[in-house]
Amino acid sequence: MDNAENKNMIGLALGSGSAFGMAHIGVLNVLEKEKIPIGIVSGASIGALIAAMWGIGLSSLEIQKISERLKIKLNIIRLLDFTFPISGLLAGRRLRRFLKAILRESTFDDLKVPVKIIAYDLANRETVVVDKGRLLDAVYKSIAVPGIFQPIMEDGRMFVDGGILDPVPVDILFKSGAKKVIAVNVLPGPKNIYERNMALKEVLKEEENVLRQGSLDEKICVHLTRFFRKMFTPNIFDVIMTSMQAMEYSIAEINCCRADVSLHPVLSNATSIDFHLIKQFVRIGEEETLRNIDKIRALTT
Repeated sequence: MDNAENKNMIGLALGSGSAFGMAHIGVLNVLEKEKIPIGIVSGASIGALIAAMWGIGLSSLEIQKISERLKIKLNIIRLLDFTFPISGLLAGRRLRRFLKAILRESTFDDLKVPVKIIAYDLANRETVVVDKGRLLDAVYKSIAVPGIFQPIMEDGRMFVDGGILDPVPVDILFKSGAKKVIAVNVLPGPKNIYERNMALKEVLKEEENVLRQGSLDEKICVHLTRFFRKMFTPNIFDVIMTSMQAMEYSIAEINCCRADVSLHPVLSNATSIDFHLIKQFVRIGEEETLRNIDKIRALTT
């Protein structure tokens, strides 16, 4: 039976969140093991990439192995091709090459599960659903964070990160025939930010103890850590990503209210660029999904 005609079709909305989006892999892992029949997937920003990877038939384990290339911070740095900052800090050519190595020349016609990718047209101030053409092009449009990556200009449109106004794309799933929707919001909320700040205070206390009682080598290490923290925090990436995510979180929560099951797997002590913490992100995604597994199973009946 065609997915659009499936009266019990379940949709899965994977939200934006940069490194936090690695938690989507844990969600997929549990859904696979529980054999939850997902008929359509939507994604914004990092959620778009993971949705596309899963849609072409990669398993959650395969997606995790690909993502683990970013465990080494040097590999993340290699994706940064700084350019003269007229419309963005990064040209994005290296990122496109990274995406092409994963998605190759796959198109939406090659998908094993239908995928709807969300981008934002900054020129016309409207959300755009991309579901035709090359997956590489669609995903890149959806993850082009404004101010960081140069926007994609196409036919009078200026495409940037799809999470700006639709960070957890629930509505497109219902419009595409889904009868039940699972929404995944990986963006940190006020509670997560509070937990992160409390954890940082504990770190600062430990550093003070080292400065009072530690060895000379330990004291030097703390001074160096504080020096680099002061030099590079906050940096422009932190400012842009934190500002965007603060806005997106509120929209995401509203979107999730329209879903039948809403998941919120967040690693509170992480940041938007902590891709090296992938195992922790995946574990958080698994734990949150398992906590809600009875609700998810009920969608299949």
